[in-house]
Amino acid sequence: MKKISILLLGVLMVFILNSCQGSSGNSLNIYNVGEYLDLDLIDEFEREYNVSVNYTTFDSNETAITKMQSDSYDLVVLSDYAVEQASVNNMIEPIDWSRVEGFNQNMIVDSLKGILADLKEEENGFDFLSYSVPYFFGKVGICYDKNKVDEEDVLDGYEILHNKKYEGQVAYYDSSRDGFMAAYKELGYSMNSSSLEETEEAFNWIKEIRKTVNCAFKTDELLSEMPDGKYAISLMYSGDAIYSMMEENDDVDLDFYVPECGSNFFCDGMVIPSSAKNEDLAYKFISFMLRPENAKANSIYVGYSSPIASVYEELVMPGEEFADYKDYYIVNYNKGYDEIYRYNPQMTVILNDYWIKLKLS
Repeated sequence: MKKISILLLGVLMVFILNSCQGSSGNSLNIYNVGEYLDLDLIDEFEREYNVSVNYTTFDSNETAITKMQSDSYDLVVLSDYAVEQASVNNMIEPIDWSRVEGFNQNMIVDSLKGILADLKEEENGFDFLSYSVPYFFGKVGICYDKNKVDEEDVLDGYEILHNKKYEGQVAYYDSSRDGFMAAYKELGYSMNSSSLEETEEAFNWIKEIRKTVNCAFKTDELLSEMPDGKYAISLMYSGDAIYSMMEENDDVDLDFYVPECGSNFFCDGMVIPSSAKNEDLAYKFISFMLRPENAKANSIYVGYSSPIASVYEELVMPGEEFADYKDYYIVNYNKGYDEIYRYNPQMTVILNDYWIKLKLS
């Protein structure tokens, strides 16, 4: 799972999926985060095209951006704001959609198309689809145990994280971006705010969570700790919440919701670095991953929502993998409230400094 089950990560892991290294003409170098791809599909791709794939993983977008400046990759999976960063810094090539076989932008899920169109039309907008092919998407929200949390408290949105009733039972996602997102949204601000006054107010909002409920700061550990019932409430990604529900113990009854005030609507995408040595094979791999049967297998493995409308709709039909989790797999666009993170290097530094200060307090 994404942001997700990088359970094997803590250090950079490298999987050489074919012991026979070929020349650059018949080998493909892919860079992706954690367990964010069904490796059986790599095997199938190698057999079909008689090539070798070198699959390297990273633990964060920031690590990926740094490594892309020194190492050569043919295909990289990045989060939305990192795609923008890479494009601004001329690190990736524009996508030639004519080379993507069997798929076009009209086949993208409507909610995703909607927010990407709005992103493009923003002041200083960014055209995500000019530089990236969607891979998975979702939202951030609240995962909670219905056996421990009163349903009326859920109506409080992100404010539930301040409820002293759940002292010692709250986990807050250990990420400055997503941590501040919840605060900005609950306070009625844009999560892409560049206002120091709003950011200070958001910082105090988060600090109050720590003071009131003594929250724990967690990331991948939540994939085991929420299903095990260690916490009653956590800030979580939609795909991780689905995974947690599927793995929950008998005495745990997890649910997930996205507050009406809005959320981080994220989209990860496949990009082709400017330093790519095998662009043709990269496009073949992109096309391979977008085949409905492969996209379906990958979504089942990873647990996140496929951007391909036909696959997205099929997977929540009766008897399909996510039929019982339809309300969470389906990602609606709450226009005017949901946002995509923008690349803002100045605010990144400010939020990271606040985050360090918060955790030391």
